[in-house]
Amino acid sequence: MSWEIFLSGVVLGITIAAPPGPVNATAAQQVTRSWLSSWLVLLGATTADGIFFILTYYGLTAFIASEEARETLFLVGGALMLYLAIATLRSARRPLESRKQRTRYPYFLGLSIGISNPFQLAWWVTVGIGMITTFGLSIVVGFFSGIVAWTLLFATLLHASIKRYERAYSVLVYASGVILAGFGVWFVYAAISGL
Repeated sequence: MSWEIFLSGVVLGITIAAPPGPVNATAAQQVTRSWLSSWLVLLGATTADGIFFILTYYGLTAFIASEEARETLFLVGGALMLYLAIATLRSARRPLESRKQRTRYPYFLGLSIGISNPFQLAWWVTVGIGMITTFGLSIVVGFFSGIVAWTLLFATLLHASIKRYERAYSVLVYASGVILAGFGVWFVYAAISGL
């Protein structure tokens, strides 16, 4: 494997993991529980990417990317995002200490968000297939290295910021709730309108 392909994979992994979205919003919401809770949400979503990679590699994403499956995925993903948005916005009013009793299984929360995120699946059906076809498996190591590097950095930055600027947490929680609600509404709309 050449370093150029590896580094291309790292950059691609970071660019898919870094933009604001439901996974990063949920990781931000979980950060007061602990750095580990935030990171486990991100790791769960990374596992979903691993599952989509395996399905893509073996040519199975075409079966789950049918019109009916896509609409169902948008509807389930939208419902999950709306539920998480409501829970997140409700938690913003509670004192910081009471927020630490959050989801018991942050890894499975991240995995659920990743698996039900139609954008994550769409990325693998389009860009992921092209990535594997063009570069083979050699780029995959760099790709997942980039994602894992982002998860570690993002969880660390979130945790350090909250410890230093505790009052900023409410703003972060409200922003996370709004982002989750936005994705939830968009996913449900896409399912109903057949986008």
